[in-house]
Amino acid sequence: MSTAPPRLAPIFRSDTQLQILGATYLEPERHFTIPELVERSSRPQPTVAREVDRLTEAGLLQSELLSGRRSVWADTTSPIFDELHSILLKTIGPKPVIEQHLRGLDGVDRALIYGSWARRYQGEPGPLPQDIDLMVIGGVDVTEVRSAADAASRRLGRDVNVTVLTTEEWERGGTGFLTHLKTQPLVTLDLLR
Repeated sequence: MSTAPPRLAPIFRSDTQLQILGATYLEPERHFTIPELVERSSRPQPTVAREVDRLTEAGLLQSELLSGRRSVWADTTSPIFDELHSILLKTIGPKPVIEQHLRGLDGVDRALIYGSWARRYQGEPGPLPQDIDLMVIGGVDVTEVRSAADAASRRLGRDVNVTVLTTEEWERGGTGFLTHLKTQPLVTLDLLR
């Protein structure tokens, strides 16, 4: 079965390929198991295993069998590692990079990316967004959240525009902005990993 290229980065063959490369290249020091890549990509195990085989054969990933489990990581010696890392950071990078910077902040109940980047991530066609719209919900220290967003901005090379709401404000909604926002594509950030 053939899959369409991802709208967020149509230069990649499939969303599975993009998700696997994104996971491994954005955390190049980490070794992943196939089940971890299945979880990250939300794709079936056989599909992920085949894509890992292709990427390993192409010299973009390395893998080995350790205690009966396959361990997979980015091949940082690949002649195109730096360029591919840069492309992945700019395309799929906002989600994991912002997650990393928000993890550990006290009081965050929920964090979402919305706007044009979320629309591309969810498959809506259009150009790569110039900035990232982030909403952080909870009883948070706004200064800490803005500092985390600034750090993510520096790493991503583009603005991360953050809006902070209390949980009550989010649940109550009521404003035209929130009513409209809740009907749009949203990317929920995983802050527990």
